[in-house]
Amino acid sequence: MFSMPLETQTRGTFSKTTAEQTLLRTIQELEIDLHSSEDTLRKEELSEQIESLKGELSRVQGPDYSELIKENRALKEKVSALQKELDNLCSASNGKLCETASPKAKDNSLKEKLYSLLLSKYSTNISEFEKKTVGQIKALISDDDLTVQSFLEGIKPEEYSFESNYLETANTAFQYFIKNIEYVDADLDINFWLTPKEILTNKIGDDEDLAVLLCSMLYSLGDKEAEVVIAELDNLTTHAFVITKYKGEFILLDPSQKKAFETYKGQKKDVLNNYSFKGATIKRFLYRFNHGKYEQFL
Repeated sequence: MFSMPLETQTRGTFSKTTAEQTLLRTIQELEIDLHSSEDTLRKEELSEQIESLKGELSRVQGPDYSELIKENRALKEKVSALQKELDNLCSASNGKLCETASPKAKDNSLKEKLYSLLLSKYSTNISEFEKKTVGQIKALISDDDLTVQSFLEGIKPEEYSFESNYLETANTAFQYFIKNIEYVDADLDINFWLTPKEILTNKIGDDEDLAVLLCSMLYSLGDKEAEVVIAELDNLTTHAFVITKYKGEFILLDPSQKKAFETYKGQKKDVLNNYSFKGATIKRFLYRFNHGKYEQFL
């Protein structure tokens, strides 16, 4: 998702007409107002205006492009679902099904190959559509998303208090991630962002999507320290996770790994030195952000 510095990732760069540029700029300005407003009625009014303008934008761009975006999103979800199904089949058979694939498995493999080809073919269109400004990246960490609110209402104590119940509730949310949501390394040269609803419904996501969703949950629980970090590892790959501080302790949470909540908790230096993902350790931070700030370390 972070294939280039975020300052350059403005959705306006893919506009083809003056009308598109005007609509995109207006939508962006309204979305900024929406996330900064504390007036409920004002938020509803802004949401209606944004949806109306998005509809107008689709008409300006043309039905073919709109349909292409829908097809690309459906293909992305299908590829992830097929990969998960294949992995489960291989795991259940101790690898035997992967060695001598059945007709159905072969058909799924061919479909995956076709979907990957189509995604590659239209990767530029998808990436351009999914690009976000720094302000939009920060707005991904939100405490007013209805999907996040609904999820948290199901796990919070009735008389929730940040001081008394935060750590226990955050642990419950994290346990849900590692037990129910599968991390997938999509390995696609495409810039995309899944919504909280898409992740919780399909129970799948890449490292950045999972980190953004977990950070939004912690933020909604009252944790203003929680941040998404995209780090470069010592094997030169990048990986996303969440960091925060609570009552003097530094906490690193990686929803991509099936590890306990307490695994990376303690003094910051010790935690960062002990952390690893698939055997690779942290080389340096590239980006970190939450609802209130965005920092780039390049």
